[in-house]
This record gives sequence, C-alpha cells and structure tokens, in this order.
Amino acid sequence: MKKFDSMAMAKFSSKILLLTLAFSTIMAWSEQILAEDQAYGLTIQGEFIDVIDMHLHTGTWDALTEPYKERYSERVPKFLRFTMKYLLGSGLTSEGILKQMDKAKIRRAGVFAVYSPDTTGIASNEFLQQQINGHSDRLLGFASVRTDYWNIDSEEQLKKLETVLGNANMVGIKLAHAHQQMRFDDPRFDGVYEIAGRLGKPIYLHTGTSPNPYTRLEPPYVDPKYLEETIQRYPDTQFILGHSGYDSFKVALTYLDSCIELAQKYDNVYLEPGALGARKAEKVLIDYLRIIKANNLIDRVIYGSDGPQFPGYTNSHLERFVLTMQDSNYTTAEMRALLQTNFEQLFKL
Repeated sequence: MKKFDSMAMAKFSSKILLLTLAFSTIMAWSEQILAEDQAYGLTIQGEFIDVIDMHLHTGTWDALTEPYKERYSERVPKFLRFTMKYLLGSGLTSEGILKQMDKAKIRRAGVFAVYSPDTTGIASNEFLQQQINGHSDRLLGFASVRTDYWNIDSEEQLKKLETVLGNANMVGIKLAHAHQQMRFDDPRFDGVYEIAGRLGKPIYLHTGTSPNPYTRLEPPYVDPKYLEETIQRYPDTQFILGHSGYDSFKVALTYLDSCIELAQKYDNVYLEPGALGARKAEKVLIDYLRIIKANNLIDRVIYGSDGPQFPGYTNSHLERFVLTMQDSNYTTAEMRALLQTNFEQLFKL
C-alpha cells in the first residue's frame, strides 16, 4: 500500500511539474518586458543605435504544415509539446512579436507574410495586415505572393500582390524560392520583380539552404548566382539576399561568395544575415562579419534575425551579433550602419 501511495504521489508531482513548466513557458511569451517610458535601442561606447530587425515572422499554428509542426516542436521537451499551439498562437501575433522586440529593445521591425504550402505553411498577406494594423510606428510589412499554381493564376496573384502593396505600412516583398519550389533563374516570376521595381518596394529573397522539411537544396533554388540575369533585367528593383547565402543544412557560408560578388557588381543588391546570430551558427558568424568588412560591404548589409522563433531568440540573436561585431573590430559607425541606417536609407524612413 505504501509503495502504491508513493507511486501515485510521484505521478501527481510529475503532473504538477509538467503544468508548472508549461505555464512558465507560455508566460515567457506573455511577460511584460519594458515599462512605457523605457528607451529602445543600444548605447555602445556612448553612441546610440536605434536597431531595426528587418526579419521577423508572423503566423498561426493551424496554418503550418504537419512536418513543420514536428520540426518546430523539436525545440521543446517532449512533455511540453502539447503547449506548442498556444506558444505559437501568442508568439507570432503582433502582441507576441512586440513583446520579443521589447525584450531586445528593438523599436522597429519588418514582419513577413509567406506562402509555402508544401514546406512550412502559410502566413497570408491578410493575416499580416491584421497584425501590423495599429502599429505603424513599429511593424513594417513585407507582403508575399502565392506561386504554387503560377501557370494557372499568375495574373490574379500579381494583381493581389500589387493591391496589398498599396496598403498602409506594406514596405516590401518577401519570397522564399527554396520553400516555394521556385528556381532563381525562372523568368515566369519576372512579374514580381517588375512590380517591386515599379512600386519602389525592395524585395527580400531567401538564399542558402533551409533545415525545414521538403525545401529544395539544389543550387538553382539556393545559390543567388542564378539570380544574376534577373538582377540585370531589373536595375530599378532593390534585391535583398536573405541569410547571405548561409547554408543552414551544413552550417556553412557556402553561398556567401555568390552574394558578395553580386553586391560588388550591382548597386541594387543588399545582404541580410538572418539566423547567423543563432547559437547554431555561432562558429561561422565571426567569419561572416570579417568577410563583410574585408570586402567593404558593411553599407550593403541590413540586419535581420529570422525571429521571433522562441522566447528570447530575437534578443539573443542581437546580443550575439553585437558582441561578434565588437570582436571583429567594427567601429560604432559601422555597427550603426548595419543595425539601423542601411535599412532607413533603403526604405526611405
């Protein structure tokens, strides 16, 4: 009887611990970080930098694909995975995004829509618009376009894209070729680049590989050198090469050389280092920053984190990035350019 009682008590204690941990995890998304009068930005060597993170995601748990839900759930212990729907549901809304920005003392950020129904899922332009409405001083929208039936409905999709880009606070376009099964050199998508140039909306393109399920790994989908003829055809379009060709699959700077070559040859090409400040990429971050500095491309790099991902990621990515810039002998002026003014100049803020 005593053995039975002790076993029952152990099970009860485990359940209490489980619920406590789950509640604590959910509250991590919900905690109030900054007081209303607390300042944003960083002060480095007496100089103020108003950091902009151009790469944050919105979405809902229900709109993710099942394989991506499984991968996303790997980030938490098995006994907490039942909380993922609630975590993501609050973490990727405007409320959750703003709280993670507050924790990092980031005042402004770009927030992406995405249409990747075969890989990660969908965060629609309509959902994105709902999240950024009422936050024009903080959240800047990057619309996307659905391409999975492009041969059938491309004209309709392009019209929808052009319409949504006319909405308040939609400042750019986001495409993810490897996720959307699009080759960089496929001229069928030229209409997107034409709209970007004509409307003056810079276009962010995911480059490099992704660890997400069913994304393409072949060079025409991940190596931006296949984009060169498109860049030549659309000199008025501003191209931002997301992740700077980071090979997340191998944790290597596999396609960085292609990005650097394009940025050196064309004035309308920029780089973004999303995910290079993550713990997984820590070993290559210092190489990346030194290569950028050695090639005199600091004025062509726009900071982004690929957050918010999980509580604290947006902040830890920025902290790691700043420390590594200091270790790489970046001046405060160079840090401000990468973290703030390059974005402001490109997006005319």
